[in-house]
Amino acid sequence: MEQMTRIQQNTLRRIVEAAIELMSERGFHRVSVQEVGKKAGICEKTVFRYFATKKSLLDEIIRYRAYASELKREFENGRTWNLDHDLKLAARLYFQETKAKRNAFRAYLSALDSVDTNGEDFLRDPRELHAFLCDYMTAMQKKGKVRAGDVRLMVRAFVNTLHGYMLMYCLNDDGKSWGNKVASMKLTIDLFIQGFSQTGNSVTA
Repeated sequence: MEQMTRIQQNTLRRIVEAAIELMSERGFHRVSVQEVGKKAGICEKTVFRYFATKKSLLDEIIRYRAYASELKREFENGRTWNLDHDLKLAARLYFQETKAKRNAFRAYLSALDSVDTNGEDFLRDPRELHAFLCDYMTAMQKKGKVRAGDVRLMVRAFVNTLHGYMLMYCLNDDGKSWGNKVASMKLTIDLFIQGFSQTGNSVTA
């Protein structure tokens, strides 16, 4: 799409946010382009000017839920080179971003059969998250604060666990049930920290 005016950018945002709201509640396949237009306060024809297909609208939702660049910036500003503090910070920031964009995650999760899970848009954020955490853990190894081992595997295990809890959060509407999972998640993160630590000492709660 060519460079857009501010009005066009606002219209695109309204379309995407309307689609996210509807699709997070009812699922991608149960929402029509006409309904998205109505929710956004514009006609169906205008929606198609911005998105030739419903699939292209889904691709924009995936880009909309981007989180890694902001997470990286806040992590680098807040890290202290203390493993316990920093991995808990990374987890907290990850879930803050997830919470802020929960409906966008729910919308695209409802359409995984239509998502190119090997595509650049889908993989950009997980790859960026993995890359900067690998850089951090490599630096911590050099400082003697993380045990020897394959940093990529350590980070992959940590990120995959966060991602699993994120999926449960996005798909779970039972607040009480999620509260129990939060306690489990905190313990899991503590175990990762203890396992990655050079000393293997118990971590603080």
